[in-house]
Amino acid sequence: MNKPLVPEDLTLARPCVYLARAATASLKSFVTGATPVNIAKSMWGDDRVTGTILRAVSAPATTTTSNWAQSLAGIAVLDLVQSITSISAAAEVIDRALKLNLDGIVEYRVPGRVLNAAAAGAWVPEGGAAPVRDLNFSNAAILQPRKLEVLSAFTREMMDHSNIEAVVRQTLGEATGLALDVKMFSADAASASAPAGLFAGTAPLGATAGGGSNALTTDLNKLFAALAANNGGKTAVIVAALPQALMLKATVGPKFDTPIITSTSLAAGTVAVVEVASVVSGFGSVVEFNTTNVAAVHMEDTSPQDITGGSPSPAAPVKSMFQIDAILLRTTLWAAWGLRAAGHAQWIQGATW
Repeated sequence: MNKPLVPEDLTLARPCVYLARAATASLKSFVTGATPVNIAKSMWGDDRVTGTILRAVSAPATTTTSNWAQSLAGIAVLDLVQSITSISAAAEVIDRALKLNLDGIVEYRVPGRVLNAAAAGAWVPEGGAAPVRDLNFSNAAILQPRKLEVLSAFTREMMDHSNIEAVVRQTLGEATGLALDVKMFSADAASASAPAGLFAGTAPLGATAGGGSNALTTDLNKLFAALAANNGGKTAVIVAALPQALMLKATVGPKFDTPIITSTSLAAGTVAVVEVASVVSGFGSVVEFNTTNVAAVHMEDTSPQDITGGSPSPAAPVKSMFQIDAILLRTTLWAAWGLRAAGHAQWIQGATW
């Protein structure tokens, strides 16, 4: 029987915990033959949530699409993003920006931001006519849900370990964070497989030669000037590769109030400023879990290749899950993002400081 989502359902643990438990139950189900719902009951008997959001009448197991449990699943997906902000720069940007639910959406066109004071509201006298402002779709962010998949291999010894839930949660979070960072902070155009990177359509600014504090200051001035030229900068954050992020934090001092976010996926020398109020992201609440122990997979987390009969095959190393006695978990969710104003992500490559 359906029931409304109530606050006490979320006080047992962070919502993302139930997503990790759903994945763990799917793994255990593959090994034992019991349904994921029954696994959830046996592992977390006092957990009223995981068994409810799981439905496993047929493979793959999915979070349900009905009423209150779907709402909880959506909250769990967003909480997963929030939980990995310490390891993912993209997750931190998403956490600060507008977030939408993509359930049942083929294309979401979010109106562009109002950046011109002449197009804003107006003071109106009593009895006077109020101006009407058209929604600005010229700078709209177009969100088309794309499939984000995380493949993780777990040995049978790990499956039998009492801490498998914690391992699954950490693995799922790290892999999701890496996938978000690599694609979001890129200049890649939108494709049938992934959203456009935030830098798409914006050429990188020229880095200042010579290094040192002068180059650092000049580069920052360039980035923020480019943002200001597009009426941005009020809610800007700096996203930088690890060496540049550390240099910034050591140089600017405690009174510098623009957040500095470190990204380990950015190439050294890359620094960007992003207007987070212009970023919009969306996630679906239906998550699928598939498991197998017979697949052969290319063990690569950045640029996996097709396994072919070439000499040598471009996919290396390849491992058989059956041969190493491991279970492969595939987690699938839907995500998209975009900018609601042109030019609100500026970047520099090859910084010399």
